[in-house]
Amino acid sequence: MPSQEQIRTQPTISPLNCKLVPIPTIQKRQTSRAGTLAKMRRFCYVIIGQILISWVGFGQDTVDLCPDQPGALICWTETRSTPRILRIHYLKVALNAHRLEVFALPGEDPDGPGPAESQLTRPIDLFKKFHALAAINANAFAGLPNDQAAGPDWYEGRPVDIHGMVVSGRKVISPIENNRTSFWLDTLQKPHIGTPPSMDLVAEAVSDWLSPLLIDSRIIPDPSDHALHPRTALGFDDTATWLLLVVVDGRQPGFSEGVWLYELARILQLQGCSQSINLDGGGSSIMLIQESGKEVRTVNSPSGGAQRPLPVMLGVRRVLEQRRKADRKNKLRVGRATGPCPR
Repeated sequence: MPSQEQIRTQPTISPLNCKLVPIPTIQKRQTSRAGTLAKMRRFCYVIIGQILISWVGFGQDTVDLCPDQPGALICWTETRSTPRILRIHYLKVALNAHRLEVFALPGEDPDGPGPAESQLTRPIDLFKKFHALAAINANAFAGLPNDQAAGPDWYEGRPVDIHGMVVSGRKVISPIENNRTSFWLDTLQKPHIGTPPSMDLVAEAVSDWLSPLLIDSRIIPDPSDHALHPRTALGFDDTATWLLLVVVDGRQPGFSEGVWLYELARILQLQGCSQSINLDGGGSSIMLIQESGKEVRTVNSPSGGAQRPLPVMLGVRRVLEQRRKADRKNKLRVGRATGPCPR
């Protein structure tokens, strides 16, 4: 250990809250190679976190949800006054962070081989059940054909049919639908948009609602459609090393009025995404996070004034050691799958 005389203090930006904090700078001295490498790794984690935070222009309200890997999972909120009052919430996860994984959080199947694929569950219950660090709503859904409940009465426990593909832990919860665009992750956490060449490659998956937003950086929604709603979306760039999850509050005059699908695509595009899909929105739009040592909290303001029960969410959690070992075994097999995915 260096003496107090060998240590001086200089300010740096903390990835947790962007405040000035002191860190020790070791003056030139002899040290072992192992000690030097350890210091370099710690230094690199801090620098990478700072670069991520400064790159997207975060402010004091940025939350780091994985402090032991600075910048690997971060959340922030943007407020706008033009073209109308808006509140936009972002979650960004590094897909190459070895301690984190993106995954689907489905509700229970209420009838086994029956027509229901999931039952509506409070988002906070799904969040806690799967030990998530962050999560958003995902697929749209509908009541069953002979369901006697009123269509929009989305009560907890209601059996539902999920629109589009859902895969959780390589288990198919809801199959592929031809009119839905799927977002899926292979066992190496590499993201894809489109139809997988083989379901054997799919580890996690959810699907879009209404329309994809960006395909190879090209905006898909019609710019003449000016319907304002709360929205939820996801996207990633050509490096496929990070995933952006977005929730826009809406239907709340004076607080946040919502966006068109075309505007939503532009939001994702301006954040660097080249591939993006729109997820279920409206009263379903929600973003939950849990900071270290704190309770789960709702980041956005749901338009219905409360959390709507959902059949599935998309979230981020810490990877168990057993899962990391299994993923390493699958690496060679997945690496052999080549060629682009059909869209």
